[in-house]
Amino acid sequence: MPAPHIKTAVPKRRYEIDNFSVVVLGEIESKDPVNYKYIMAFVDVSETDPLLYVTSEENPPNQRENGRYRVRVLYGDDERDMGSDEFPGDLEQFTEYGLQLASRLLQLTEEEPIRLM
Repeated sequence: MPAPHIKTAVPKRRYEIDNFSVVVLGEIESKDPVNYKYIMAFVDVSETDPLLYVTSEENPPNQRENGRYRVRVLYGDDERDMGSDEFPGDLEQFTEYGLQLASRLLQLTEEEPIRLM
């Protein structure tokens, strides 16, 4: 999986949903060529590495016609650009969108996320 290469980050939110632990990171320093605003990582409780990432990334200035941020999903060998908008720059809106998106992908539509932090 093309996982984000995180040097440092600050946990902003933590959740549990079904068998997954979820953390939303902010203030991210990375050696990747993109500027991450937020990274949401889903880790199965029986594993140590994340199974799925949802990222909010700053678009380059010449690609901001549809919004300053884009959302990407990294799941297994699959990497999908979910489009650009302004909302991925807001922690609450990004978190809500990311939880809904990942719940559909992981087939957790009947489960409610429990906020821990």
